[in-house]
Amino acid sequence: MKMKRVKTGVDASSVASGVDASSVIIEDNASSVIINNSATLGSVASFEGDSQLLFMEKDKFISIKGTKLPHWHQTDKVQFVTFRLADSLPQAKLAELLTFKKQWLTEHPEPWDNETREEYNHEIRVKVDRWLDQGYGECILERGEIREIVVNALLFHNGKRYRLHHFVIMPNHVHLLLSPIGDDEVVKSIGSVKQFSANAINKRLGRRGNVWQRNVFDRLVRDMQSYEACVNYINHNPCNLRPDQYTLGADASSVK
Repeated sequence: MKMKRVKTGVDASSVASGVDASSVIIEDNASSVIINNSATLGSVASFEGDSQLLFMEKDKFISIKGTKLPHWHQTDKVQFVTFRLADSLPQAKLAELLTFKKQWLTEHPEPWDNETREEYNHEIRVKVDRWLDQGYGECILERGEIREIVVNALLFHNGKRYRLHHFVIMPNHVHLLLSPIGDDEVVKSIGSVKQFSANAINKRLGRRGNVWQRNVFDRLVRDMQSYEACVNYINHNPCNLRPDQYTLGADASSVK
């Protein structure tokens, strides 16, 4: 879990096109990574990772837990994960989502096959992602010192519970690509990230209460084409933000 460098002043389009930028050396503590606040603003955090990518195998066992928006797990296989702040969706949008779910159930009575379940999950993700990008809520992740807490929490488990490949911390949500190590399920490892970061964020802000929304959206990545589409989505997600509103992270082996 060794940070190599942080590239500052890089916008999302530059990252996607491979444009280089000046680098800043940061402090590396053996048990955690301390990122200078200025380096976290609108930065690309380059960290040491494992470039080996393994994708979903349909003919192998897949652990599926939950019914609506289930969590799929396959040992060591890459997953795309999203988690969001507790106030990131207003009540009106949550009501709209509930109406959609009820209508879907009416039109697609259970039990569902895997294809129907995946279509349902996709529809939910598309709606939620679009609303998240509209910037609802307090958006405390716009603050560099708050994003720093999340970066450190993510990197703490890197190489232990999962292999982190790419991530973006947006004003009110986080997207990441990772490979769980062994049977350590993403919902549990990211749950630890959320718990640790929530405690630290509340302490920093001098408040109590929920920081993160309870659920985690995760899905197995099928192949390299799907993986590259996820990387492209992460890189371009902050394209309409100011450089001080997000942090974009990439495995050092993928930062040219």
